[in-house]
Amino acid sequence: NNGKAIDIYKYASKNKVLKDCEDSLRRLGTDVIDLFQIHWPDASTPISETMEALEILVSQGKIRAGGVCNYPVDQLTEARKTFPVASNQVPFSMVKRDIEKDIIPYCLQNNIGILAYSPMQRGLLTGKIRPGHKFNEGDSRPHTPYYKEPNLSNILVLLDKIRPIAEGHKVTLAQLVLNWTTQQPGITCVLAGARNPQQTLENIRAADFSLTQEEISIIDKYIAETKIDTNI
Repeated sequence: NNGKAIDIYKYASKNKVLKDCEDSLRRLGTDVIDLFQIHWPDASTPISETMEALEILVSQGKIRAGGVCNYPVDQLTEARKTFPVASNQVPFSMVKRDIEKDIIPYCLQNNIGILAYSPMQRGLLTGKIRPGHKFNEGDSRPHTPYYKEPNLSNILVLLDKIRPIAEGHKVTLAQLVLNWTTQQPGITCVLAGARNPQQTLENIRAADFSLTQEEISIIDKYIAETKIDTNI
């Protein structure tokens, strides 16, 4: 799009959640879902009603656990009054770490798993996108702060600084970034996209090595030195 907000269907009434679960079970060809998440907060439905639906699904044995996505702390607190939320799926990356302020501490304190999405900052942290990159028509990334100057150049400098660590482990920058993300406090798992089977295998290999605490500290130092203005 042109960088403006996208209309997303957000409706999480009790009946809708119950129906969506039934539809998912049918499409998956299974009788139980391990983790069933509410993808976006729904301002038109009380959180307690949405959570009641998850409670019903657990009691019926149709899901083993229920979680949410993109819930801030106040909504997590409200949700937990009705249902033991198992997970919160939120954006997190080397250059977008705002959840460390409140969401991660809250989830750690209340035993809520965090599923980090966009760990590559929509491809930027692969190091393959340089100034002047030609995006396809309709791609919203050029309109986001991270892809604008001087942020883009500053992030590329960061990647150049951490590249020797990746080379030392004989891995790609993307694999280094994914590995670093999995080792951050409170992060239960990392959701990484893939365009083909080869990229899936490359993502999996990100778990085949371990960063030392010294390497993590060095990376964190470089990240702290990177200036990013999200208001541009």
